[in-house]
Amino acid sequence: MKVKTLLTTILALTFCAVQAQDELNSAMVFETYEWDFGEINEADGVVQHTFRFMNVSNNPIQIDNVATSCGCTTVLYSTQPIAGGEYGELTVAFDPSRTDGRVLREVEIFTKDRRNYASLMISADVNPIPMGLEQIYPHLLAGTIKTNAKNCTFGYITQGEKVTRIVRVANVGDKTAKLSVVTTGNRYGMSVDCPESIAPQEVVSIHITYDIGKGKNHFGMARDTIWVVADGIKSQLPITVNALRIEKLSQDDKNKPVMRIEPAYVDFGEKAPGKIYKKTIVIGNTGNADLIFRNVEAMEGTAISIQTGQVIKPGKELKVTVAITNSHEPHTSTLGSINLTTNDPTRPFRELRLQVDTK
Repeated sequence: MKVKTLLTTILALTFCAVQAQDELNSAMVFETYEWDFGEINEADGVVQHTFRFMNVSNNPIQIDNVATSCGCTTVLYSTQPIAGGEYGELTVAFDPSRTDGRVLREVEIFTKDRRNYASLMISADVNPIPMGLEQIYPHLLAGTIKTNAKNCTFGYITQGEKVTRIVRVANVGDKTAKLSVVTTGNRYGMSVDCPESIAPQEVVSIHITYDIGKGKNHFGMARDTIWVVADGIKSQLPITVNALRIEKLSQDDKNKPVMRIEPAYVDFGEKAPGKIYKKTIVIGNTGNADLIFRNVEAMEGTAISIQTGQVIKPGKELKVTVAITNSHEPHTSTLGSINLTTNDPTRPFRELRLQVDTK
């Protein structure tokens, strides 16, 4: 833990402190602006430290608001005016629950007239509460088999690329279980390698691989589902898998397209239920190469007039019609999305969002 600097020493060197705060012309001079709690245990609960300061101005100041960078940090302070030359203090409390390792948190202090400001920093090295497999792997799949991940997201995968991700599962029981998987969905080049068994209190890895064939025009969002089977029992909870399939692009290329969508979020407002509503948006190419739509995917209940394979020349734009079907239920918001995969190297995948509300 840091050793406190004596307030009298700080006041003797007021010029240095004020100079450090000169940009903000703050009248609050703290004896220290940082505090390190050192090594603490999550199990021991909340720790706190009191920061002391002096009003080095001739006018009273009043703390009006304190902002923290995390809900785990709270501040106790007085809102009473502090006269010039008088002292004030703030007590900062930090709750280490659900934290692990080195932690930094900031506290910002504002006076009522907003003319004075200070920033404090607290830090700690948190030793987390030891957890067993039940806590580390909270999602039940089947029998005594649990996982810590319900989703497996690959992100971008380029044509001709083979990528593998791992999902770990644990056997929290006291007997060995046989393992297998069942896959559903379109299986866009996805394969799964699963161990045949898992011993009690053992953790094993399920390897999921996407192999996107080169030159086969496999673009857009890939969605698949994996069901773990333990001792013949199929899991109630699936593991969802997705990937964004794009072509191999280079942002360093001087000749490249740039897609512009206005607006990217289309709000139709309040409409009568059960009908289809349309609006016109603009999609343009502000780059210096052809913008090619590799995949256009309209979710259920939505539509768009642009098609896969369509091209927008450099400097040109298209007026595009988008549509959404409103719900039959009153006072309901209907959300829709349209996925656009292009050869724009900066953002090859864009989601166009739609919303309509029933009256």
